[in-house]
Amino acid sequence: MNAVTITFDRVFDIVHRSRRNRVLSTEFGFESADVKESGVAVPGAPRIEAGMTVTAVLERPGDWRTLLGWVNHGTGEIACRSAASSLGGIVAMLLGSLWASHLMSTRPLVAAFVIVVSILCCVGSVVGMRKAIRTRRLLEAARSTLASRDAGSNA
Repeated sequence: MNAVTITFDRVFDIVHRSRRNRVLSTEFGFESADVKESGVAVPGAPRIEAGMTVTAVLERPGDWRTLLGWVNHGTGEIACRSAASSLGGIVAMLLGSLWASHLMSTRPLVAAFVIVVSILCCVGSVVGMRKAIRTRRLLEAARSTLASRDAGSNA
């Protein structure tokens, strides 16, 4: 993960979408100096307009398709996935474990398969939760740096 600060000179094609897991995201394109990106998705429905400056967290440096979230320098608003949005896999593991324990005496191979699938769902959810928590912490640190810089310039 890396943080990059950018000012949007021009924004275009702003579309709010609800993805397959019903998590709201906003897709848009932007131009900033010599950078032009389209199809960028940010979690939630933040305000996006030309002239705004954000500190964005990208999973891979320079790859805006891996945007995990940002903090708006003007408002301090943080846009990123909630860790709670990954709870589905943990619930699936619990339900799968209950179902597997019921199947264990009559169909042990099916029960083993259910357990493996449940564990894989849980692992994916835990990885997603850790990424969301790490992103949120990075963005909150960036926001506090901005706030302390603003407080110092106003004094």
